[in-house]
Amino acid sequence: MSLYKEYIKQIDDRKKLGLSPKPIDDGLLLEEIISQIKDIKHEARKASIDFFIYNVIPGTTTAAYVKANFLKDIIDETYYLEEISPDFAFELLSHMKGGPSIETLIDFALSTNPLNSKKAADILKTQVYLYEADMDKLEIAYNQGNKVAEDILISYSNAEFFTQLPELDEEIKVVTYVAGIGDISTDFLSPGGDAHSRSDRELHGQSMFEHNTNLQNELLALKEQHPDKIVMLIADKGTMGVGSSRMSG
Repeated sequence: MSLYKEYIKQIDDRKKLGLSPKPIDDGLLLEEIISQIKDIKHEARKASIDFFIYNVIPGTTTAAYVKANFLKDIIDETYYLEEISPDFAFELLSHMKGGPSIETLIDFALSTNPLNSKKAADILKTQVYLYEADMDKLEIAYNQGNKVAEDILISYSNAEFFTQLPELDEEIKVVTYVAGIGDISTDFLSPGGDAHSRSDRELHGQSMFEHNTNLQNELLALKEQHPDKIVMLIADKGTMGVGSSRMSG
């Protein structure tokens, strides 16, 4: 069975559990999806395009590298895809926020194509760089007198990636939900016995309240009743302890 067919089967299995499709993090699977996109007559071409656009997890996974490389081919017109224009490819890169997308954007920013250089630079001003290799590229270009690199570095030194974020709401409305009586801990919300599923948030969410679906449904109903509010979980007549392991996954 192909990786794509296995993924479709996984989607069907998750649907029976009330779960959305799991994001794609496997580069080999995404390569197969891209090959189906390139096959104009492939029966799964439309679904493959949707998976490529919406279902690839951002970050530094192997799938993220494959996605960034294909978007690079679209932008530099090595490959033409009617459904994804170069401008849309830049937008998709901007949402990936890290790793291979930054590398690709820096390559375009420092390229000799002025249009692509400006578009990439504008996006880079909204990003946070995690790797020295990215900064090293910009430093080398800056020392060679590259004005685009200088512009990006000035923006970064001014923290425009943070200062240019949308303003916070003046008022944040909250509705509370009593998660328990007395002292409780986050193990009640994220059980240690289900730690294996923490990277799959939807699946892990089904373990909330020690797998008590009635309480889970109460919480979801409260959220639906107050769409303009943030739901805050509280402990009545007690405190809620937080375990550091809840940051894992």
